[in-house]
Amino acid sequence: MIRATLLIVIGVFIRGIENSHSTYHLVAKSMKLKQITITFITVCIATIFGPQAARAVSLTPIADGLNQPRGIDFGSDGSIYVGETGSGGDGNCQGSPSTQGELICAGNTGSVTKIAPDGQQERLFENFESLALQPTGNQGAGPQELSFDSSGDAYLLTGYAGFPGNRDPELNALSTNIPLSPEQGPFAPVPADRLLNTPDLGQLYKADLNTQQLTPIFDFAKYELLNNPDGGDVVSNPYDMTISGNTAYVADGGANVLYTVKLDGSDTKAIPIPRQTIENPEFPPAPPGQEPFRLPGQTETEAEVQAVPTGVTIGPDGAAYLGEYTGYPYAEGGARVYRLNDKGELEVYADGFNAITDIKFDKDGNLLVLQFTDEAEWKGKDITQLPGSLIKVAPDGTRTVLVSAGEGLESATGLAVGSDGQIYVTNKGVGPGNGEVFRVDGTGVTAEAVPEPSSILGLLLFGVIGGGTWFNRKQQQDREAIAPELEQTLSQSAIYTT
Repeated sequence: MIRATLLIVIGVFIRGIENSHSTYHLVAKSMKLKQITITFITVCIATIFGPQAARAVSLTPIADGLNQPRGIDFGSDGSIYVGETGSGGDGNCQGSPSTQGELICAGNTGSVTKIAPDGQQERLFENFESLALQPTGNQGAGPQELSFDSSGDAYLLTGYAGFPGNRDPELNALSTNIPLSPEQGPFAPVPADRLLNTPDLGQLYKADLNTQQLTPIFDFAKYELLNNPDGGDVVSNPYDMTISGNTAYVADGGANVLYTVKLDGSDTKAIPIPRQTIENPEFPPAPPGQEPFRLPGQTETEAEVQAVPTGVTIGPDGAAYLGEYTGYPYAEGGARVYRLNDKGELEVYADGFNAITDIKFDKDGNLLVLQFTDEAEWKGKDITQLPGSLIKVAPDGTRTVLVSAGEGLESATGLAVGSDGQIYVTNKGVGPGNGEVFRVDGTGVTAEAVPEPSSILGLLLFGVIGGGTWFNRKQQQDREAIAPELEQTLSQSAIYTT
């Protein structure tokens, strides 16, 4: 597909103003924030299949100072709740696929931040178990997301990012006779005296926000250890969840599984996410005289990659939708969105994305796709500041870029849509103390856009799945290898354990 797009940037304005129509009126003294509105007016003229449209979008800060924020949800009182994975600590360590085998170490630095409608921030579940690189504290695993059911009851999902047998003595004892594949590599068991002692990670809990007590519902790390649904490496990292009725849908980026779990812990189903084969993959450049780094089985012409599921949401049709980050070498355009059909099978709903970290549907039934970065992860020089984007996909397949790379989203990790239709994003999801929450304003601007190219089969499927679309974007691109030093290469996702 050949596409030529002319971008004319009309203006960029940064101004500190009081946004009187905001749902959240920030209190400057208590928040120590300026309300900065970054206005982008971009006119895009597409000569062939151009997906962008004229737009005026602003990113308004709602909260800052967050410790590696991930999932974001609204409570019944209108408050925002953000999971903070924390920065680990000086406890025992394990190798993690999230860090190409580098050690992530245990501490008690995780939490959940509550942001009241007046902008006041309050931390809940402080000193929660956390794992992260040291001494940077980057790439944490801990409290991922706090979600609510229709009755207003809260549920907490915690990540893990490693071999379940290293978590605590119980799982270590169970892991003695667990067969491990060659993929396990540096993510293998540690000696019994080096266990992480983080039994609260890798689980789903019912959360009492008044007493801050947790009631266990389901142990994803234990299930992965004993069952390994996808048959690959034994790794668990519950990343994102959504609740519909009495069922939680959980994306485990380590296990490569979509779980459905009743909120009483019963009737659990594990649906493996299929791998895909990338033709003519682009790998990070190697030093002179050396071959590019490849995972076992990957070649110059072909690479099998894991899905690394991330965002999960419920669509207007009542079905669950799932986004994927994809594994190394993070092929550009390789990330897909799946729909769980009535038979309990996953089918590709849309493709051609990069490094999806979350998905949601807006009030008009459009799919919102958050991209952690707009290019292969290893091309970025700083994992904490990778330029990402927010894309809207209409039911007819039209794609509109709401926020482009370079317009303020950096290593963004979570999405939420308020009852008023406003879109919220957790930004700077890597790095302790740097995280933010933005409100995305101006997304209701009406503008014509050009439908994405799709196959005839995709158009037919639109009618079959009830308002869904099937996108087949086949892009063949020859790029020069321009990348940072080889040590920036990650064999698995920098955040989402494969």
